[in-house]
Amino acid sequence: MMKRGTKSAADLGDNVIPLGRSKPPEPPADLTERQSAIWQETVATESPEVFATGAMRAMLADYCRHRESAEVVSSIIRDFQAEWLRSEEGADRYYKLMKMRDLETRAATSLATKMRVTNQSRYSAKAAGTAARNMPQVAPPWER
Repeated sequence: MMKRGTKSAADLGDNVIPLGRSKPPEPPADLTERQSAIWQETVATESPEVFATGAMRAMLADYCRHRESAEVVSSIIRDFQAEWLRSEEGADRYYKLMKMRDLETRAATSLATKMRVTNQSRYSAKAAGTAARNMPQVAPPWER
């Protein structure tokens, strides 16, 4: 007698074709050591098929460059002395550094979204609303 509903893999028997996972792409030779590390971190969390096309790998390389640049500018900002802000030249330099970091971060975020490697790009508005609605309601820390 036939079973109703969707057939399981066991019911399908020999018709199941195992999918071979391809190897994650290697970083391009022109990336720096840190950029290559960012590349490896990114591809390790995604299916290798995500970066199967040349366009996706090019965007990923640009993403790695922007991330490294943002990290470099952030380290300069971290070492910035508060007393330097008292002079006009120091305040101007600090403003420019903050602007540079903002530009690099925005570029990296835009590329990550276009590559669909951010959570925002994976959920539709409806799915995100459902997930938020189904989250357990916890009182804010100041009300506990």
